[in-house]
Amino acid sequence: MTTWADFLSDLRSDLQDTSTSPRWSDKTLWVFTKDAIRDYSTWFPKRVDHDAMTLVNGVYPLPLDFLSDIYVEAPADTYLEKRQEIPGTKLRNSLIPGAYYPINFYYIAGGNLYLAFPCNEVYLTYQAARGVPASETDNDFVLEIPDADLELIRLYVKGSVYEQMRSRQASLDRFKLGTGPRDDNPLMPETTNLIEMYHTKIAERFPGGNITLFRSGRLK
Repeated sequence: MTTWADFLSDLRSDLQDTSTSPRWSDKTLWVFTKDAIRDYSTWFPKRVDHDAMTLVNGVYPLPLDFLSDIYVEAPADTYLEKRQEIPGTKLRNSLIPGAYYPINFYYIAGGNLYLAFPCNEVYLTYQAARGVPASETDNDFVLEIPDADLELIRLYVKGSVYEQMRSRQASLDRFKLGTGPRDDNPLMPETTNLIEMYHTKIAERFPGGNITLFRSGRLK
């Protein structure tokens, strides 16, 4: 269990910024850490199971941490098919009175979940973004990152720190663009290497496997 205070301390040690007058403020490192966790979440999201949805004006607003759907139940233990998008077709805003619809289905658009037949008991299982500290002073917040992956978050933050430093250096006259391209900023290689290392270590965490070219059946 790693709290934000623990991570910030380790991060400052990694950046060699532990003096009484640190170069980087807690707020700056907090902002970069939030970006790092959100990027990490796109690769390794958190799974939320059986989250109850609330019907509001005919739709079901998605959770704030929603990234992608896994499946929908309406009611519980009844799994709905996701509407398959067909190019050139338009979904009706409402059902045709008297028409026969053999199955219920769902689709997601504009931050909401829609059902062909609204139901009072709807549950969503989805991939979610991992939580972030509420502020730079939220010291007791527990990071939802495995300890083995905290290195990835530090790499992303360090890359962001060097990118900011590089931008400041680029404002100096000797690094401004002139008649030709300028790639002699000394911080550019350091920034690039950190970002490349981050993505390399992300890739190393993905095991090899087969690619399924069909939709497998779902267990009831």
